[in-house]
Amino acid sequence: MPGASLVLTVDVEEWFHVCGHPVYDVPERWESFPSRVVPSTGRILELLERTSSHATFFVLGWVARRYPDLVRRIAEGGHEVACHGDLHRRANTMTEQEFRADVRAAKASLEEAGGTRVTAYRAPEWSLRSTSSPHLSTLVEEGFRVDSSLLAVPPIGEPGNPRVPTVLSTSAGDLLEVPPLVGTLFGWPAMLGGGWTSRFSREARVTAAVEAALSRGESPVLYLHPWEVDEEHPSMELSPIARLVHFGARGRVVPRLSRLLARHRSVSLAEAFPAGCVHREVAA
Repeated sequence: MPGASLVLTVDVEEWFHVCGHPVYDVPERWESFPSRVVPSTGRILELLERTSSHATFFVLGWVARRYPDLVRRIAEGGHEVACHGDLHRRANTMTEQEFRADVRAAKASLEEAGGTRVTAYRAPEWSLRSTSSPHLSTLVEEGFRVDSSLLAVPPIGEPGNPRVPTVLSTSAGDLLEVPPLVGTLFGWPAMLGGGWTSRFSREARVTAAVEAALSRGESPVLYLHPWEVDEEHPSMELSPIARLVHFGARGRVVPRLSRLLARHRSVSLAEAFPAGCVHREVAA
């Protein structure tokens, strides 16, 4: 088995792709909002190029159809193009037929734009929720080899969800589940691989969790969104708590990531977890 590596993933979506929001979660309105995904993703790509790092970019099909050049730039930079769904819908709100149509549309758009086969998937907002999700077998049937949608942090995911790369045995075949880095915050399970809990945590805490995983021979998976590094992020109609979660401590993301990549060159999921590289098996 190859040695452990830092894995970086990017959820490529617009700043207004907010699930469940009455203003923003309306695809018919999206064209009326100013687009920021190309320059903000470009900032991440430039950082990766400077540090000779790679990443997996989970791109929305909606983004790929509007900005195919961005998807080609990702692929040509040596990064993995992966699927974040088509219209940023929560997976657990869709029927099996709706979910299949969503991932099919997204996969086709991504493969056409990037010219590469797409075999990894991440649901918006970690919304597969549980290893019992029927959508896991649908992913296998649609040609996906890797999923990174399950989080072992309630209420977003079940505490029994995998915390290390794990083969899930579905009715359609095996699927490698690769979860993000999870640690603790005030004694509770917390996402340290990205998001607002990572941004608000001390840098030393996040760094220590990364180093501990690497020392155990595990590859810690981090994630971020392009809007988190956007210096010209538009204002938003959000509640005070949602505003804190969305905007809080965003200024820490690029400096922290730059320091981390200076110590550890990041790789994509495809590089870190080639076929057959797994830890243990559970039934889905």
